[in-house]
Amino acid sequence: MFFNMHHAFRKTAEVRYVPVDKQYSEDEETDILIQQPGHYNAAKKFLKIFVVGHIFLLAVGSASWYMWRHRPLNKSLKDISFYSPLLDKIQIPYHLRFNEPQRLAGSDWDMTWGSAPNAEIDKMWEGITNEATIPLTEAEVLGLKKDPSVAVMLPEEYHRDGEKTYLGHALVFHRLHCLDYIRKALYKDYYYPNGTEAVPMHSYHIAHCLAMILDHLTCAGDPGVYDRNDSVYQWYEHTEIPLPDANTWGKCWDFGAFRKEFDQVALKNFTPFQLRKPPGAKSVTEHNNLQEIIYHTQGDHSKGH
Repeated sequence: MFFNMHHAFRKTAEVRYVPVDKQYSEDEETDILIQQPGHYNAAKKFLKIFVVGHIFLLAVGSASWYMWRHRPLNKSLKDISFYSPLLDKIQIPYHLRFNEPQRLAGSDWDMTWGSAPNAEIDKMWEGITNEATIPLTEAEVLGLKKDPSVAVMLPEEYHRDGEKTYLGHALVFHRLHCLDYIRKALYKDYYYPNGTEAVPMHSYHIAHCLAMILDHLTCAGDPGVYDRNDSVYQWYEHTEIPLPDANTWGKCWDFGAFRKEFDQVALKNFTPFQLRKPPGAKSVTEHNNLQEIIYHTQGDHSKGH
């Protein structure tokens, strides 16, 4: 490009020698150099446009890089989500993923997750359902439209920069816990060899977990369809009726990367059940919810029922 510019500049800036006066030329045996002004001005204008254009492109490129470098965390996710402190604390990466819930085994998210239980499958579920506690500031509690006066305050050693913090959990892990609880209920002979009658609130727990998953699916439903290339249903070799292909592509959280990021902000070696209500703590009255069932269940057990 620079060679072509240089060539064009030389071409437009060519000069020629012409005699000013024939008599003068004959006497002095010399010519006076006269440069054609039109060619010079064109080259000068071209060079100016070239320089200004490059400065403009450099400015646009620098601004774009700066905006990309300082873009808000999880901007696209914030556009479709209610407020969450996590969206300001960690980056939640997305990637394209081929989900294979019809595959018996051999992929990351196949039917193994729902297969007959064993120690290996239990370990898989424990790896994605272990809930981790996160600290919340008062402003974050208010952002969640909750009342800090009845929120559980963390012990002083968990306060941040002298600011009080409150107890919170990431909702994604609660929902995964619920899915796992329903899975265990399906294999009750394995997980409850002595039956479920002695398990506190077992049926209520299942009902609660089904409601949790229903809320999620109807609140943040997936607009995808069963498809493979250009078909919704497919003909299979050994069937006479069309069957759906539930193995689909999705734009998904990179859950492994999210888990690593989340662990950086979660509290370590802490369980909510090690806390006890302090004297005089402001409380919420249980009414028509699971907490009321918990209260009555605890009362029944304390009486020996």
